Amino acid sequence: MYFYIITSFITAFASILLGFIVFIKNPRSSINKLFGFYTLAVFLWSFFYSIWLFQNEYNSALFWSRALNAGAALIPIAYLHWVLVFLKKDKAQKTLLIIGYLITATYLLFSFSNIYIKEVKQVFFFPYWPQGGWLYFLYLIINYFGMVFYGSYLLYREIEKTSGFYKEQIRYAFIGSVIAFLGGATNFPLLLGFEILPPIGNPLVNAFPLLFAYAIVRHRLMDIKLVLRRSSVYIFSLATIAILSIIVQFALSSVFSGYDIVVNLLALLFAVSIFPKIKDIYYHVANQYFFSSLYDSRRVIAETSEKLRSTLDAVRIFAFITNTLSGIFHSKWIGILAYDQNAKEYKVQSHEGIAIDDKITKAVKEINEAYLTYNIPILVEELREGNYLKKQTINLLLGANVEIIAPLNVKDKAIGLILLGPKESMDMYNSEDIQVLEIISAQAAIAIENALLYKETKDFSVKLEEEVKRATDELRMANEELRKLDQTKSEFISIASHQLRTPLTIIKGYISMLLEENFGRIGDGQRAPLFKVYESNERLIRLVENLLNISRIESGRIQYRFEAIDFTALAESTFKELSGFAAKKGIKAEIIKPAVPLPPVIADPDKIKEVVSNLIDNSVKYTKKGTITVSTERRGGRARFCVADTGMGIKPEDLPRLFKKFNRGTGSPLVHTEGTGLGLYVAKMMIKAHNGTIWAKSAGERRGSRFCFEIPIDPSSPEG
Repeated sequence: MYFYIITSFITAFASILLGFIVFIKNPRSSINKLFGFYTLAVFLWSFFYSIWLFQNEYNSALFWSRALNAGAALIPIAYLHWVLVFLKKDKAQKTLLIIGYLITATYLLFSFSNIYIKEVKQVFFFPYWPQGGWLYFLYLIINYFGMVFYGSYLLYREIEKTSGFYKEQIRYAFIGSVIAFLGGATNFPLLLGFEILPPIGNPLVNAFPLLFAYAIVRHRLMDIKLVLRRSSVYIFSLATIAILSIIVQFALSSVFSGYDIVVNLLALLFAVSIFPKIKDIYYHVANQYFFSSLYDSRRVIAETSEKLRSTLDAVRIFAFITNTLSGIFHSKWIGILAYDQNAKEYKVQSHEGIAIDDKITKAVKEINEAYLTYNIPILVEELREGNYLKKQTINLLLGANVEIIAPLNVKDKAIGLILLGPKESMDMYNSEDIQVLEIISAQAAIAIENALLYKETKDFSVKLEEEVKRATDELRMANEELRKLDQTKSEFISIASHQLRTPLTIIKGYISMLLEENFGRIGDGQRAPLFKVYESNERLIRLVENLLNISRIESGRIQYRFEAIDFTALAESTFKELSGFAAKKGIKAEIIKPAVPLPPVIADPDKIKEVVSNLIDNSVKYTKKGTITVSTERRGGRARFCVADTGMGIKPEDLPRLFKKFNRGTGSPLVHTEGTGLGLYVAKMMIKAHNGTIWAKSAGERRGSRFCFEIPIDPSSPEG
């Protein structure tokens, strides 16, 4: 009895644990959800089975026997549904599934009635064994033998049609299911009233969770990437010891009846003494069947990162990667290829255990172009499922025992590839292996690229040094020539400007006297031409003055005379000088004075006057009609001057380059043809010398503009 209780409890615990792990790995997957449903049904049957065996009263035994058979009713349809979805045949067999679920619902509806389980009676050493009714007989024929046989038959047929890792997955699923169902079937003779043998096959139901777990770990069944670690070995060891201790405790209780302390002490000593041996057995099994070795992935990754950072020698990096992967995976062979960007091909850099020929390098290049742009390792066996590669390419790699390919990429740049052969233990690379390989590949790719770049840099350093020396000498000579040319240019502009200023000033004086009729009366027909000559002369004077200013600014020879000035008065006097020009054009000109007078401003009066004059003059030039408004105000520790107009405005694309040398707005030559694009540049440089700022704003073309500048009232004060 106790043996059946323990084995049933183990089946229940193992099934629900396996189902939970599969489900949480991918709750959205139909395969995973149905497998969880399948294991839940097995759990209900096994768990209720162990509870039923504990009963010592007829009615409770009858209740729990009906409960366990209700759970059993779910197993066949859950199994069949999972098989159909796993083999991708569920849509074609949709009608069969609907009928199966309807029949199962009928069993559940009558599971606690006499037509399903009619009674319990003593059979062999079982005091209350259930006896099935006529509906239970139909369940055995239709569901257990019909659905289970059909599902197992489909798995068997798929084994014959497939190959590789998928075939191994189905094989273990088939074997585990068949053994479990045959073991469970040994309960049926007694349920039908045939007292032939006890249900000796009942413990075989454990083949279901065990073989499915093995297929998941070793062959990634249902794409579950499950990895047992060292902690798992301890957990399984402790669980086994606990079960064995319970068995020993039950056995000793019959011998030492009434001596509970002695029994518990002996069971504890048994557990302590046998634990190391059980742990060693699990380690052996894990290393032999589940892993190449139980390595610590975090330690491996940390050590790899440290080693790769410690060298820029490509040869040492290739050797270290090879040794590291060989040590943790125990692969039969390892190869590392580097990608030649110029030749567009892979070249062998390091290999151990196999010679990599040109056919393999061409094949992996094709795979890399098709699959490895996502920068993740690829199991070659899994490429059979794709339709992007030629069949002979896959067969070539499989024939060469290339089991896994890991890219060495830096962003979208291919650095190389890592090729791994099968493990010495012949088990598959599990999810932890793939994750570790992915991380190591990423680290190695960066290290290799740095090493190759370092080598290129080192090889090129001598030539580069010579080229730099030659270029430096040429640049020094060119700079010297440019310096001389620049000096000559500045001197020419300065001399030319000075030479021009004198005759221009004389011309201005004589024309002024002519216009003022100091040399006698002039006729009306002569006044207009003389005025045009006067205006042209004024433009030449301003151009010469701007050229002189630029020459002084760029040569650093311009001088500033800072003193306390009346900022508003300076702006007003300049405004009055130019308001006559505005009046002649019919433009209304006005000045807005601050409500509170500004304090004295420390600035160069001549330079500020020149800037103010330039800004007002521009507004008058580029305004055909409307208003020009000049204003001064205080903004904190700064004095601001602004001139706003209703003129041609400024295009948004012209604003960023407005204060550059020789630059004019795209539409300005149409309004004022004589501009040079120097005035605003000079103004900007002068305001900059005052630690101020100058800017322009405009709502757009033909919507006017606003030019402003600010300078500190007192540059020495904190606010200034």
